Amino acid sequence: MAARRSPLRAFTGRVGVAFLVAALFMGGAIFAVNYVIDTKLDAVARVKVSVADAPPEGANYLLIGSDTRAFVENPGDQEAFGDSASTGGQRSDTMMVLHVEPDAQKTLIVSFPRDLWVDIPGIGGSKINAAFNEGPDKTVEMLKSNFGVEINHYLEVDFRSFRGIVDAIGEVPVYFPYPARDEKTGLNIAQPGCVRLDGDQALSYVRARSIEYYSAANKKWVAADLVPDIDRIARQQDFMRRLAGLAVLKGLNNPLTANEITDRVLENLKIDENLTKDDIFALIDAFRTVNPNDTSALEFVTLPWANGPPQKGQSVLFTKEPDAGALIARLQDFSGNQATRARTVAPSAIRLKVRNATGADGTAAGAIAELTRLGFVGAGAGNDGRGTVAVTEVRYKPGAFDKGKTVLQYVKPNARLVEDSSIKGADVVIVLGVDFESIVEPSVAPTPTSTPPPGTPAGPVLAAPGTSPAPINNQSQLGEPAPRTAPC
Repeated sequence: MAARRSPLRAFTGRVGVAFLVAALFMGGAIFAVNYVIDTKLDAVARVKVSVADAPPEGANYLLIGSDTRAFVENPGDQEAFGDSASTGGQRSDTMMVLHVEPDAQKTLIVSFPRDLWVDIPGIGGSKINAAFNEGPDKTVEMLKSNFGVEINHYLEVDFRSFRGIVDAIGEVPVYFPYPARDEKTGLNIAQPGCVRLDGDQALSYVRARSIEYYSAANKKWVAADLVPDIDRIARQQDFMRRLAGLAVLKGLNNPLTANEITDRVLENLKIDENLTKDDIFALIDAFRTVNPNDTSALEFVTLPWANGPPQKGQSVLFTKEPDAGALIARLQDFSGNQATRARTVAPSAIRLKVRNATGADGTAAGAIAELTRLGFVGAGAGNDGRGTVAVTEVRYKPGAFDKGKTVLQYVKPNARLVEDSSIKGADVVIVLGVDFESIVEPSVAPTPTSTPPPGTPAGPVLAAPGTSPAPINNQSQLGEPAPRTAPC
């Protein structure tokens, strides 16, 4: 197998992760033009921060969503967020570590609760989000000293980034079981059910730590969060899965939308000094299997936590052991041996066709011959009706996502993964684009995965139909929830 691009680097924060998954995936996969990435990266603000060298297999990224108000320039934003003078300083409104191993197709996003009690070097005991008030270096140092996690790259987004990207993508459907509000963030949902949120509403939703639902029977507002910090994380993770899928789907269908989303991501982004174009393409590689029709495709996990005694007059959370240690071990492990949620499929169980859209005769026939030699079941080769396409596609029929993901590993350069309900007589159709180079055999041939090894934390659990992402406190006072309808 040909050598891969340079090691993977830099990404985003809990509020920003969905956007960069989508925007970088689309920006690279759709445009596939080097100068586009160069131009956009030149405009991104750089941050000097001391990080560890990334291992060859992947990287860990410190992902910060900052609550800074430095961007506030008009009365509307000042009313919504306050300003630097009134709020003072900056804290990490969100903090994550993103662990990615491109070759092993392993991506793990770990949320660190902002109320987690830690020891900040040189300062002492404090909530984890206070470390960022001392700057990125202090936050990196804190993660290393408390959890033994090496950070290889850094990225920071703010409230304005979030709002602008949601508006670029369009309204995002979110399910509300009851009328909802949060007086601190301005969230106000009068009509329950499937509600489409614009940028302002979405920002109020993902920031909410004091959600209340309205009880029609009792004619009063009822506090809904059991543990505000943890319940907010659950809502944010659910929102980001939806946003990432929507962004990828819209970007695949409309390159102009993809370009706008990319611009909105980058215009308010801060990244470490070492991020390069090659890192962007490696990141695209790692996230090329995001499935817009499966909102569980991204593995979000919250660091296991437990209640404990107040510290310095504050209600705080502590790590729960041994669960937290098992999850941290996954962030430290770049062996490629972690359990993966998405299963691969043996080539002998995949029936595929190849279509030529390269502009060169005979390419599809050569590709199907090589794929058959590697164990796939050939179902024919021919030309694509579109003539030529810029980027190679691995198209899979509904229900065959795992088969499409397996085929993806055999195509160089990395192709775009697309669901296609029109496929007949095959599980997967490879459309060879102008960028196609060759069929390759993975260095480690994919084999079907079985149950995860003992001690591996479970993947994300999505809310069941008719429920909200977070458990609801005092639900007995609220009555029957509104029906959950499409697209929620």
